[in-house]
Amino acid sequence: MKLLFPLAAVLLLLFSCTRDAYDTGDGPLSYMRADFAEARTDAGSRFFSMTTDDGEQLNLSPAYTSSWQAKADTTYRVLAYYNKVSGEDGRSSAEILSLSQVAMPSVVSSSALGGKIKTDPVTFESAWMSSNGRYINLDLSVKTGSANGETLKQTFAIVLDSVSRNADGKRLVALSLYHDQGGVPEYYSAKLYLSIPVTSLPVTLDCGDEVQISVNTYKGEKVVKVKR
Repeated sequence: MKLLFPLAAVLLLLFSCTRDAYDTGDGPLSYMRADFAEARTDAGSRFFSMTTDDGEQLNLSPAYTSSWQAKADTTYRVLAYYNKVSGEDGRSSAEILSLSQVAMPSVVSSSALGGKIKTDPVTFESAWMSSNGRYINLDLSVKTGSANGETLKQTFAIVLDSVSRNADGKRLVALSLYHDQGGVPEYYSAKLYLSIPVTSLPVTLDCGDEVQISVNTYKGEKVVKVKR
């Protein structure tokens, strides 16, 4: 089903990253940085520019070829590790160290899933609205492993539960995380980031509106809210 986002267990390792940065000691333009961004490929499937969630537009120098076979002339949601460097024209550019694709499931109705909602547990770390207001991000860990050399898949989706109004008139969009472990062994944990496009919500969020997300964890149901 196109609306779901299947992930091979081995591919989950691509998301085993943190958002920390460190100082190399060579000045502010030499810090390694980690940002969520929208990155663009050229006709040769090489990434040549990106816009971070903080709104900074950076050319990539040199252009970067991913290991996950990105398509030509396409914009991807990514987690970028990079050095920020200054060019001869005085403008900053990015030297990519690592570029991982971030899963971007759309919001679907339960009927689109045949009414069968799977909520296999995950480990919840955090949820937040991107600074540009375009994405709701989930920081999760999932259990993974391999069985007899088979490549099994886990499946994720975001399910719309309801849209209502609070006592103050602000809207509340209630969502649930769909997760099908798919028979993948639970041997060890792997980091997984999900970015929910705000444009996939059934309403346009106004200032003060909230999105509630229910996540089944190994410690029980976790309900989190993020505000526009």
